[in-house]
Amino acid sequence: MNHKEKQSITHYISIRFAAIILIMAAIMILFISYFSNKTIYFDIRRQIRRESRYDFLNVEVRNGKILVDKNFIFRENHVQKLVLDSKGRTIRGHYPDKELNNYPLNQWDFRRVKCSSGYYYIFDRPFLKKDIITNKQILVIIRNIGKETDFNSQYQAMKYISYTFTFVISIIGLLLIGAVSSRLTIPMKEIKDTADTIGIEGNLAKRIESATAFKEMDAMIQANNRMMDRLEDLFHQQQQFTSDVAHELRTPASIISAECQYLKKYGETINDYMDSLTVIARQNAKTNEIITQLLQLSRLEQGRIKEDFEYSCLKDLIESICEAEPLRMQKQISVQYDLKNISIYMNISLMAIAIKNLINNAMKYSENQSFVKLRLWEKDNLAIFEIEDHGCGMDEETQKHIYDRFYRADKSRNTPGFGLGLSLVQKITELHKGSISVKSKVNEGSVFTLSLPKEAAISNMRSQEAF
Repeated sequence: MNHKEKQSITHYISIRFAAIILIMAAIMILFISYFSNKTIYFDIRRQIRRESRYDFLNVEVRNGKILVDKNFIFRENHVQKLVLDSKGRTIRGHYPDKELNNYPLNQWDFRRVKCSSGYYYIFDRPFLKKDIITNKQILVIIRNIGKETDFNSQYQAMKYISYTFTFVISIIGLLLIGAVSSRLTIPMKEIKDTADTIGIEGNLAKRIESATAFKEMDAMIQANNRMMDRLEDLFHQQQQFTSDVAHELRTPASIISAECQYLKKYGETINDYMDSLTVIARQNAKTNEIITQLLQLSRLEQGRIKEDFEYSCLKDLIESICEAEPLRMQKQISVQYDLKNISIYMNISLMAIAIKNLINNAMKYSENQSFVKLRLWEKDNLAIFEIEDHGCGMDEETQKHIYDRFYRADKSRNTPGFGLGLSLVQKITELHKGSISVKSKVNEGSVFTLSLPKEAAISNMRSQEAF
């Protein structure tokens, strides 16, 4: 693949806008030149025609002879005048250039002709004069000649003023383009420098502090900073995730290793081996549970699930899971049911995981011989499942993180579990286009509420791999 040579945005903008300005300036000059020349031409024609309008008053014909009065003005306002007969012969006056005598009569026509001394305008105005002796009508021609360079039309001055104005505007435009393009690229350079700093130093806390006059550029800078906030948060989450996984797996791995070393050194009887194998199997089960939950989370996040949804009774599912929960008997917890008979469109195996985690959490953090309330009702075509416990509760800071992987409100990690349950519940709920919320107070307990659509809300799922 051929890669074109890259160029800076400043250079790109400057060159193209400069070209546009120069093209527009050229068009303006052509426009001004064309219309000003036309205007000048009509102005000169009007002036010459006006100068000859009353010349017939100073010409008379007597006995067939054309006579010119002494008051006749042969040159006025750059217009040279000649009196000609009907055959074009000169009666009075002279040509400013002898070559002009070669141009025949053309009555009422305004012409621009070229001679060796330059361009001239010619206008032949005819009029009939009555012979005062014979009373015959005699044709007399007043030829008006003006040299093009002698006329000082006001439009000529305007023409050159327009040229100058166009030139000045073009120069100002080019300077402004350079200034604007440079100003536009300053924050872009800062973004690049910040990205380089992050890449070289690995400093994800670095942010762009620039504020510009451009709304779009400010929006891009803010979007970049939000992206960096997200990246920094994800990086810290990844670090925390790695630390949590290592911590959770280290305990069973250490116990398994210790049991193996014990057997090597002290294992003598079959009972010794059976006791150690029991411990090893238990720790291996914990390890498998962690790995299984992580795989479930990963597949949910990537959408790699089996599209196995159907209408099923949510009440029956809740009751069966609650009845099978081991902590219920161990802690002698009473369960208060208030469940309506509601069926929803769901993936039964996934929904069972979510409900099991909610019920297990409620009983795990409840005191012995306490009670848990389970409620299920319908509202606005939603199935609302609510589970209330009377355990230790949570403060507001803890509630912000309960859906994070491996997050444990009990920092000592003495409470059973791995901190993955609520993360799974949230992902499963989102898959079903539902929502989950919690209300809790320290030492008073918690209420988790699961809102799920009853109808088939799942329409765009990817199915690549089943659990």
